[in-house]
Amino acid sequence: MALYSRQLLAFMAVAQELHFGRAAQRLHMSQPPLSQQVRLFEERVGVPLLERSTRAVRLTAAGAALRDAMLRMMDDGEAALAAARRVAAGETGLLRIGFTPTAAYRLIPAAIGAYRERHPQVHLSMTEGNTAELHALLRQERLDVAILRPGDDMQDETLHKEPIDSEPLVAALPAGHRLAGRRAVRIEQLAELPLVGFARQSSAYFHALLAELFSRNGLTPRYAMESLLPTLLALVEAGIGAAVVPASVGELRPRGVKYLPLKARVLLRSTLYLAYRRDCGNPAVPALREALRQKASA
Repeated sequence: MALYSRQLLAFMAVAQELHFGRAAQRLHMSQPPLSQQVRLFEERVGVPLLERSTRAVRLTAAGAALRDAMLRMMDDGEAALAAARRVAAGETGLLRIGFTPTAAYRLIPAAIGAYRERHPQVHLSMTEGNTAELHALLRQERLDVAILRPGDDMQDETLHKEPIDSEPLVAALPAGHRLAGRRAVRIEQLAELPLVGFARQSSAYFHALLAELFSRNGLTPRYAMESLLPTLLALVEAGIGAAVVPASVGELRPRGVKYLPLKARVLLRSTLYLAYRRDCGNPAVPALREALRQKASA
């Protein structure tokens, strides 16, 4: 194979220079061994590739076809190498992102927008799910990265997890409620109202977070109903009750809901985590991680 490569290299030098002397100089060798290599290559191919005379060297039709084909292969090879380098640098390729619904209200649009501006050649695949579903997809290697809430799988050693964003909790009230015109709502006032809470099974993180919030303030909430976003906000708008939600939910801005800061002796924040497999080899992940960090701190 090495001998064949040397013969091919000799032929290509002559085919491009159309002069044995210049081709020999190009390859840093003397002319007789070069001529021998080209003749051996022609014998291997089985057809004449060059027309030789005392004045000039010309390519036969077969020689010209072989030269052009090899040049195309060299161009394609360089393009393939360049493409491989771009993928390795995280500039192209596929990035599979999972996210919880509440991450889509503020952080995801801002971070993905910034990421796409800097890496327009990376194809993004977006999957929405709850924390348990996203954990499963990460373990199955069906996602490269996920933006999710803390869950029962936080101790999974196969995944790297880091807090990427946190935000305050706010009160959500029907627009016509007697407290809606205030600058803030005390948690004691909310505890006296019927509330719309987060469903225990489907929104375990927020269900537990609100239970801790009221408990640490020495209060017991009165839930009239439990649901999921955005249905929860529709129930607030309908007057079923008030709610406590992450501040970014206010980005939805439904007309019939008023969001107010929450006042309490103990205030809690909701946290989003970035998670990916420790053995994740996708080079596009670090740039997304940086975009998330920048937009979370903005």
